[in-house]
Amino acid sequence: MPCPQPITVFFDGYCPVCRREVAAYRRLAPQAAIRWHDIASDAPSVERDGFDLAAALALLHVRDGDGRLRIGLQAHLCLWQRLPGWRLLVAPLQRFDALYRAADAAYRLFTRWRPGLRRRRREHGHG
Repeated sequence: MPCPQPITVFFDGYCPVCRREVAAYRRLAPQAAIRWHDIASDAPSVERDGFDLAAALALLHVRDGDGRLRIGLQAHLCLWQRLPGWRLLVAPLQRFDALYRAADAAYRLFTRWRPGLRRRRREHGHG
């Protein structure tokens, strides 16, 4: 299920892990194929784009070329299809349901405890 081009990747620029990940992806990806949108520096745009800021900060969001919003591991798969090396992970994750479920569970567990989200919660009194 290829994602049509271009895509928009909404990421949390406040999170140091997310910033490093996006910087690595940007070095691999052609700029024309991917629009990078730091929601930490432009939070109101998230609601204008039709989704919740808290959800967007918690999990990666990608709007594909057809306008569909992909969230979490599905967002990563859409992005990885455009990245040399990373695209090799897409087919096995889509083909093997057990592998997909395990990767999705690991991703969701990681995102609950990632540094930027935990720091933001502490600073804003949300946990």
